[in-house]
Amino acid sequence: MIFNEKTLEQLDYCRIRDTIAGYCFSTEGQNLLQKRLPSTNLEEIQKLKTLAKEWIIYINSSKKIPLSTWEAIQPITDLLNISGSTLELEDLFLLNTFCKITKNTKEQINQAALNLPLPILIQLTETIPDLTTCTQILNKIIDKDGTLKDLPQIKEIRSSMAKTRREIENLIHSYISDMNFKDALQSDVPALRGERQVLAIKANNKNKIKGIIHEVSQTGQTVYIEPDDVVQKNNYLIQLEFKLNAEIRRILKDTTRQLASFAQEIKTANEIMIYLDNTLAAARWANEQKAIFAETCNNTTENISLIQARHPLLAEKAVPIDLIFPEGCKIIIITGPNTGGKTVTLKTLALFILLNQSGFPVPAFEGTKLPICSGIFADIGDEQSLDQSLSTFSGHMKNVAHAIKNADANSLVLLDELGSGTDPQEGSAIAMATLDVLISKGAWVIVTTHHGVLKNYGFTHPACINASVEFDENTLKPTYRIKTGVPGESRALDIARRSGLPLEVTEKAATYMAGELADVSAMIRGLSEKHEEANKLMLKLDQEQNLIREKRRAVDLKELKLRQQQLELSKEDNRATRKFLAESRKQLENLVRELREGEVNQQKTKSVKEYIARLEQAVASEQFEIENQENKLEQDFKITNTLQPAEEKNVMEFKEGTEILTKNGNQKGILIRKTGKNTWWVQIGSMKMNLKEKDITLVAKTKSTTPSISVDFATESTQPAIELRLLGMRYDEAIKALERQLDLANIQGLNHFSIIHGKGNGVLQQAVKDYLSNCPSVKEFYLATPEDGGSGKTYVKLTI
Repeated sequence: MIFNEKTLEQLDYCRIRDTIAGYCFSTEGQNLLQKRLPSTNLEEIQKLKTLAKEWIIYINSSKKIPLSTWEAIQPITDLLNISGSTLELEDLFLLNTFCKITKNTKEQINQAALNLPLPILIQLTETIPDLTTCTQILNKIIDKDGTLKDLPQIKEIRSSMAKTRREIENLIHSYISDMNFKDALQSDVPALRGERQVLAIKANNKNKIKGIIHEVSQTGQTVYIEPDDVVQKNNYLIQLEFKLNAEIRRILKDTTRQLASFAQEIKTANEIMIYLDNTLAAARWANEQKAIFAETCNNTTENISLIQARHPLLAEKAVPIDLIFPEGCKIIIITGPNTGGKTVTLKTLALFILLNQSGFPVPAFEGTKLPICSGIFADIGDEQSLDQSLSTFSGHMKNVAHAIKNADANSLVLLDELGSGTDPQEGSAIAMATLDVLISKGAWVIVTTHHGVLKNYGFTHPACINASVEFDENTLKPTYRIKTGVPGESRALDIARRSGLPLEVTEKAATYMAGELADVSAMIRGLSEKHEEANKLMLKLDQEQNLIREKRRAVDLKELKLRQQQLELSKEDNRATRKFLAESRKQLENLVRELREGEVNQQKTKSVKEYIARLEQAVASEQFEIENQENKLEQDFKITNTLQPAEEKNVMEFKEGTEILTKNGNQKGILIRKTGKNTWWVQIGSMKMNLKEKDITLVAKTKSTTPSISVDFATESTQPAIELRLLGMRYDEAIKALERQLDLANIQGLNHFSIIHGKGNGVLQQAVKDYLSNCPSVKEFYLATPEDGGSGKTYVKLTI
């Protein structure tokens, strides 16, 4: 990704990244995250975001976070790779702590995955090498507090040392308690010199005790003597201390040698744990900021969308921004008063793209879509440079030139106050020429300006759209909200008056603005009013359309009820016919019996049987027609009761699993369970919250407008299907089912039906097409409309 460090600083990326890094548990994780830069590797970006999303699920489940603080492990693994090296006791303790944290992390995530959807998280933790053997090696020599265990060889040496110290203390005490030396002692308390116990002897009595003089007091009246027998014991103690240290070094060296064979496993485990730490930090920051992970939009078919975006540095002061690039438009020209939020909008979008391409969340609502940019080029703020002899305009032009040279269709270009710092006419000309080039490159561009010429450019160029920051007419203060489609006024005179500029100055300025500029301002105000009127008309139109649909539905229901009554009458007629058939059958059977008793010939018997068959066939046809009407009626009822979301709100009820919108209409969610009389626990994205029913709008799920009645041919049905389903069948099974369907349809008089064969790789679709093309009873066949199944469904009409 093309950018420079100055751009990252200007867009506050580094500050936000370092803040997120502060949520890491490990020092190495924090250091690594502070070095992360935006990437164009979509696969890696998605992996980071997916892991963080799963961490959010974990955190919101109220389960204890499995990670805890551990110190840097890489220096230890580096030493393990050096032959003959020895780790210190402190290093071994840090390594042991890391191994235990790693084991605990794996166990807790595995346990949580039994109840939570954590597929990627569990997949990653399964790749952490097993460090159980390392833990066993370390536990043999280290206590829980990091001290060396009292091993047999260590215990023996320490026991000898303790014994020797007691002997030294006894010898010193014997001198102090001996009455022969009482007058010679300067003090009856032993002293330490060079970690050896000595006696304080009066200088004139120093010859009474044989030994080594370690020190003489400054006055010369006291000498410090270590008696000869104590010297021997102290020397032996020093030998034991040396032996103890040598034994400890041997143990540490041997332990290091054993651990060296696991150096790569430890290094791999550390890298994965740091990766987990980094993604967990992003998730913890997302929860605190109420942030989401943006969707990735295709640069050629989808547009950038910011939904309720909040700059993270503004915290509670941030006013949510909605910024959506219209279809076919990649350049937005934002105009309006100073301090109105133009630059904040520009910087927020760029910052969000940088955060998104770093795998970080963004403080916004679901539905936010951001592209993967190959580069971000910014010209923001004052570019005056004394050391390079650059004026403000020259500095801006240097940045613009760099953007023009390097931008492409996947780049984002931010131009704050484009064309400023020079003659307005020349600046506007350069600005328009710059936009011409960037449009030809297909780059995403956001421009802020006060030049009226650029507002007109935004109106006349199809690749551009004007936008403005709202300005409260009553308070003469900006609202910091973005309105697309309408340019804004600079409102310089209003702001000047509010800032204390004398009235005579502002009135004089107003006279200079008479004419064309005043007309432009009036035009903008008129456009804003028309924009509001258009929104109201659209709302009214939606309401009227809903009313028309309701009336149409009522008429359809009334018609269906009439048809149902007709169907009932038909059923009654059919029952009468069947009764007649039964009676006729009895009569005919009696007739046949009489004929048999009398003179019977073959021709009479055949005529009687044909008569009975015709009666049965007539009644069966009538019964089948009634069933078809019933099925059609059922379909019509389903179609009629399928409402649009706007209509269904009037008939839906609050129940678990129902989709909802929050009151402001910007957050989608699902009702989880009822928590009170009029309150529900709601899942919104990765968050759960308790909301009142009055703050919730129910959303209807889209229902199919083509219900079907199908027959499973495995049951050897004797009736043809109105909708024949071939999905999941093999070629020969599908052809056999189709042959049977056509036979039954011809017998029963069903002259049209549909076939569901699916899209897939087109095998069943082609098989159906080939068979129907060569079937003489087929009058015509054609694919369904896109909203009714498209190429996955075929309608058939027969010649009967």
